[in-house]
Order: sequence, then C-alpha cells, then structure tokens
Amino acid sequence: MARIPKNADAGTVKAAVRANAAANAKAKAAAKAAAKAGRAENATGSSTGSPSTRTRYAKTGARLVTGVVVLAIGVATVTAASALALPQVSHGVPSVTVVPDASPQTLACPGPLVSLADSSGQSATKVASVGTTTLVAGATPFGTPLSSANLTQTDAAGAASGASQPTGITAAGATGILVSGSQSQQVSNGDLVGLASSACAETSADSWLAAGSTTTGRTSFVVLTNPTEVASTVNLTIFGETGLVTAPGTSGITVAPRSQRVLSLAGFAPNVVSPVIHVVSTGGNVLASLQQSVVRSLTPGGVDVAGPTQAPATTQTIAGVQIVSTSAIAERAADPASSDLPAALRVYVPSAEGATLAVTFKSETLGVADISVNYTATGGLVTDFPLPSLTDDSYSVSVVSDKPVVVGVRSAVVSGGVDFAWTGSAPSLNGSFLVSSATGPNPRLMLANSGVADAAVTVTQAVASPQASDTVSLTVAANSAAGVSLQPNTTYTVTTTAPITAAIGYLGDGLISSFTISPPSPLASPLTLYPGN
Repeated sequence: MARIPKNADAGTVKAAVRANAAANAKAKAAAKAAAKAGRAENATGSSTGSPSTRTRYAKTGARLVTGVVVLAIGVATVTAASALALPQVSHGVPSVTVVPDASPQTLACPGPLVSLADSSGQSATKVASVGTTTLVAGATPFGTPLSSANLTQTDAAGAASGASQPTGITAAGATGILVSGSQSQQVSNGDLVGLASSACAETSADSWLAAGSTTTGRTSFVVLTNPTEVASTVNLTIFGETGLVTAPGTSGITVAPRSQRVLSLAGFAPNVVSPVIHVVSTGGNVLASLQQSVVRSLTPGGVDVAGPTQAPATTQTIAGVQIVSTSAIAERAADPASSDLPAALRVYVPSAEGATLAVTFKSETLGVADISVNYTATGGLVTDFPLPSLTDDSYSVSVVSDKPVVVGVRSAVVSGGVDFAWTGSAPSLNGSFLVSSATGPNPRLMLANSGVADAAVTVTQAVASPQASDTVSLTVAANSAAGVSLQPNTTYTVTTTAPITAAIGYLGDGLISSFTISPPSPLASPLTLYPGN
C-alpha cells in the first residue's frame, strides 16, 4: 500500500488513493484466482497450494480493502474540516476617549493707527501710536465675562498723548461660548485723515494681505499682533506687479509674547504699486494686518487698516464692497496722483501659469442685474484690474478662476472728503455667529450668498432679554447679496440656515471703511488614546 506523507497536498493524496485502489484490485484478482485454484485442487485432489497459503492471500486482500476504506474516510474528513468556518477569537485594543477641556478664546485687536516717528519718511525705523480706537466686544451666552489686556508695541518710539494700545480680548474656556469684537478710529492728524476699522480676530499661523502700496505718497505698515504667551517667529514673502520681491529682514522676525511689531513695508519693498504679502509664523500665532495712508499732492487722501484675505483658491467671495462717488472719482482719476482712486480688484496668481477669472458683481438692491466681467491675470504677478462701470451701491464680488488666486478690492469716496477702504475675501459662515459693530457712520452688515440654497437669516442684538424689536429677519436668496443696518457699539447674534459670507461696512461724507467676519475656530475633537501594555 502506498504511504501518504505527512501534510501531503490534495494531489498527492489522490495519487495514493488511486495506487492503493489498483493494488487492491490486483489483490482481489489474486485472491479470486487462489480460491478458484483451491476449489479446483479440492475437486481434483491435486495440490496447488497449502491451506495456510490460501488463508494468507485472503487476509492480505482484506487488509488492502480495509486500508482503502480508512484512507477514503480520512480524505473526506480533511475536506469537510477545511470547509467548516473555524471560530474566530479576537480581543479589542484597550482605549480611552478623552474630551479636551475648552480652551480660552482670545481675539487680537490691532490698536490705534501709527505714524512714522521720524519726519524723514521711509528711513524712519520707529513708529508712534496716534489717537484712540473705539473698541466693542461681546460674548454669548449673555453675561459671559471678558477680560482685556494691553499689548506692548515693540517698535514704538512712544505714543501720542492719550493714544490707546493694541489689545487682547479673552473669554474663559467653556463649551458654547461665542466671542466677537471690532474697533474703529476716525482721525484727522496731519497726513492721517479718514476712518479705519478692523475686526478683533483670532490669530493664525498662515495669512495673506492683499492691500497697500509703497509708491510716492503711499505709506504702508505691516502690523503683527501676538496676544499669546508664546514668542512668534514670522517670515514675510512679498509679491508685486513685477513678481517676487526679495529683501533682507523679511525672515526670522520675532514677535514677543503679548506684543506687537509694526514694520514699514517700504523698508522691504519700496515703490511697489500692488503688494500682496504672505505671512507665516511659527511658535505663537499672530494677527496680521496692513495700515495704509495716502497723501496726494500734499493733501491727505485717506487711511485704512486691512485685515487678512483668504488663501489662494479657485473661488473667492468678497462681501461688502461699497461703490460711491463714481462720477466724481472718474473726473479726478485723470490726474496721475489720483490714479488709485477708482475701484480696483487686486489679483495675485501664485502659479507660474496665468489665470482666467470670471468675476460677478451682485448688487444688494433687489432687481438690479448682475454685472459680469472676465480678466486674465499673469502667473506669478500681482495685477490691479479696474472694476466695470457700476452704479453707486453695495456689492458682493464672486471670483471664479481656473487657477488659485488671492484677491482684494479697493474702493473710495470723494464726497465731503477723500477716503478709501480695502475689503478682502472671507470664508463662509453657517449656523450661529457673533458680529460687533464699533463706532462709525451708518454701520451695515453686508451678506453674500454664493450657494444654491436660500439663506434664512436672523440678526438679534446680544442683550439679556431680546425683544421682538431687537431682531431683524431676512432671506438672502441663492446667488445674491443683501444687507442689514446696525447700531454702533453693539454686538449681534446672527443665525443662518445656509452658508453666507459677511462683512461690516461704514459709509459717510469723506469716510469709508469695512472689515470681514470670520468664523470661530472649531472646538478640539475628542481624542482616542491607546495605552501601552
């Protein structure tokens, strides 16, 4: 009988079975032949084999048959066992879910306007604070305590009498708290004349500024505010109408904890018409902003503080662009000194390839048709595109590009005085958020809906017991813009059923300003920890 090796495969087993079956058949034939011979011998009395021999043949055949049967049973058993699903035994990895405590929420407010401490202009290395800001802040639930702390201006040579300071606003860590704040400043001090407003905002490790100029009569400062307890190291990358601007001193800028740095942009990039600045920080995060003032032929031409705009993207939405004085501005623009009075869209294309932009202007006035225009921007450069002919109104601006772009809009007013404002793109907001309106003429919450669903919006004063008169409800239709008048020095809770983009703007005789609204940072998610053995 053929032997079957241990752990033999199915082919080997089958071959052994066939061999044993053949041997068994031969044995059976031999047994039959022996039996027949025995019967013949008995019948004839001749002797062809002894009884013991016949018995041995019979036993051998029986053993062979038995071996084949046992082997067949074994093969069937192995096959059946392999088809059965064996029980699975598993042990879960021990884990612990930890919900982080809510951390305090801190907003940075840039503080008052600054001017060069040295009348020599661009060679000055120190700045001085000018005037006082009006700051308003609030939190919900109503009555949530807020603390504020002045921050140190590292680059300041001093401050004018009564000047305020940059500020950090903090709410204690707790789930469900919303915080907002803003500041404004109307000034008439030498070359600084106009209205500047800005949001008190959360800090960031990566931000973009699309505003300013350093040509003759234009003074711009990059303001870096660090309200945290950790020192920040900041790198600036500056782009202009001719491409990347390389300059010493733009990397490794230290902003001490709870302090502010104010840097003259002309010291890094002189005579740049259209700067865009990328601000990257390590260590503590910073709030980046840009202050610009203009003097045209010895006449002040306005001041503004521009906050961050959105990072490069193929779609951008700018809410709250206020277009006024269009006819008077067109007349003044014939003077080269006033070439930057007409409204313009600033575009930076980070890629080497150019970008094609489809830009749509949506009026807040119902029934006014959208105005669309296409622009082609050169890769790696910053370009200021003149806006199309628009009637006086407030607009949202929708930008769709085939390449990621950074954008911002400049607009101006010349009735009763000259001033200008920069407005950047902003992220969408959904659910509930807070806005704070500081002092300024005719404050207005301007909303843009770039989505496909209508947004039902309510705007309610953040007071202890809101009355019906404290709430305004409106619908911002899909792909449209709308606005709500606000009270100065007031915080509001805004709720929306669909994503919208928001800004607050101010507009009066010789005064214009605006700032965007950003959503609060998301709460830290629960962590799953896997302890070691």
